[in-house]
Amino acid sequence: MMIDNQSDTRSKRAVLNIIVSLLCQILTLICGLIVPQLMIGHYGSEAYGATASIAQFLAYISLLEGGIGGVARAALYKPLAKEDIVTISKIVAEIKRFFRIIAYVFIVYTLILACSFKTISHIECFDWLSSFLLVIAISISTLAQYFVGISYATLIQASQRTYITDVINISTMILNTILVVFLVNIGSSLIIVKFVSSFVYVLRPLFMWMYVKKKFALTRFEDDGTNYLTQKWDGLGQHIAYFLFSNTDIAVLTILANLKTVSVYSVYYMIIVQIDNLTAAFSSGMEAIFGDMLAKKEIKKLGDTFDYYESLISVIALILFSVTAVLIVPFVRLYTKNVSDADYIQPFFAWILIGAYLITAMRRPYHNLVIAAGHFRQTQIAAYGEAVINVIISVVLVSKYGLIGVAVGTIVATLFRLLYYVEYLSTHIFYRNIRKFIKRIIVNVIVISLICIPGTIFCKFWDFSGYITWGIVGAILTLGATIITFGIYALAYKSDVLFIIAKIFKKER
Repeated sequence: MMIDNQSDTRSKRAVLNIIVSLLCQILTLICGLIVPQLMIGHYGSEAYGATASIAQFLAYISLLEGGIGGVARAALYKPLAKEDIVTISKIVAEIKRFFRIIAYVFIVYTLILACSFKTISHIECFDWLSSFLLVIAISISTLAQYFVGISYATLIQASQRTYITDVINISTMILNTILVVFLVNIGSSLIIVKFVSSFVYVLRPLFMWMYVKKKFALTRFEDDGTNYLTQKWDGLGQHIAYFLFSNTDIAVLTILANLKTVSVYSVYYMIIVQIDNLTAAFSSGMEAIFGDMLAKKEIKKLGDTFDYYESLISVIALILFSVTAVLIVPFVRLYTKNVSDADYIQPFFAWILIGAYLITAMRRPYHNLVIAAGHFRQTQIAAYGEAVINVIISVVLVSKYGLIGVAVGTIVATLFRLLYYVEYLSTHIFYRNIRKFIKRIIVNVIVISLICIPGTIFCKFWDFSGYITWGIVGAILTLGATIITFGIYALAYKSDVLFIIAKIFKKER
């Protein structure tokens, strides 16, 4: 009876996490389309490219949130399952101490970047002081996370309550969008806009602190010297590698190309990463569920849950990314129709980048399970290899192929990490025949072909003169893609599809 109650609680939290996360990502997509268009239209491609470049350089500051955060979540699963509030309190305190030290280091990093950004970016639309202030403005909210927010966010996520952080994100995001639209329309400078945005996002860690204080009775204690985050440096190393990988493209383009090219990259990246986030919404809370099952040694249930989860993510990702591949160029053409200072129509680049993020989505179940198991030291090769491959290929190809060169680096590196995870999972966490993965690849290729080829032909009969036409075509293609994907998956993975449908309609299998 206890197991049934636990399973029911997991299911309810998983559904709530997915619903709120999906809402969060939809609103993120909408707000993410509004703000960049305003920026490009009012301040120009170079200025927007500068903000995108700074944000990516500063993303290195946030690398610990995923690295140490993953280690901390893995450490919290067992005491949360046992409701051991003393151990939970000690782990949260250790997280705080670690990030307090690191935060001071990051302040120095931010100041160095602020002083040198004009030189390394060759920006022409800002003088040195303006570029300095722009970096400072964009950095404020990120630094606040390290002093206040990360320890509490980690605890909330590990307790399978990701929906709380998503609600907080939704609230601050809507407020920020309203303020940005207002400030831009009254003629405020870009620096003022970015300062106001940063202060809005400072509210996030404050709200998380308020929730944890109310929900968790954390205790005060003397530091006994126990190290609960034994793999924190391994987690840090992995996430440094991940951030080298994920931020290579814009860094390489900033240094070896120009900021207008960065602006073009950022428009496509903005769209594609939001689609990836929509896919990720269906993963919300799954890492915590895996961690709970591992803590309770429910290996058979873990294997079954993983199979269902992988099928769900595959179906969602195939629908979203296939439709995106067909419609992204017509959308960008509409989105940038009044912009003439850069060439935003880059179909081949878009398709390669979409392929890279489709692979990222497909490997998400594997990544979540590796983190839930706490296997950071054991999977270092995957993280470091991905980063090195992306950097080398991007640097070698960017001078000749530009955007396409960096996209090739991204997709090759992403594929390497996926293949590594597949092999590692099968031999180190629970046995899983490699033929399952090969079968899924074949099925996915068939689905993509059946959507993209007819979809591209279908679009040739439409005149994309406005967003309404684009939206109608998008709705038709999405419906067709959904039917095709579920149809093929019903043939190839009947039990998984029936399980997903049963969960949707709350029926017992």
